[in-house]
Amino acid sequence: MSRWTVTRRGAEGPGEGGAYTYSARAETAEEAVEKTAAKADRLHHRINRGGTVLDPDPIDITRIN
Repeated sequence: MSRWTVTRRGAEGPGEGGAYTYSARAETAEEAVEKTAAKADRLHHRINRGGTVLDPDPIDITRIN
């Protein structure tokens, strides 16, 4: 199983335009996108400084190994 990083852009709120990157172990890029979306939802309170909403479409998907 490879490690992937998935980067999403802040779509609205004070973090609009910022890049938020999450990593996950997955077999495919599509699985990594799903896993990192779930991780972003769990960690949302840490980045949600006044209502930042992340774009659901990733801007970058990178396989690390």
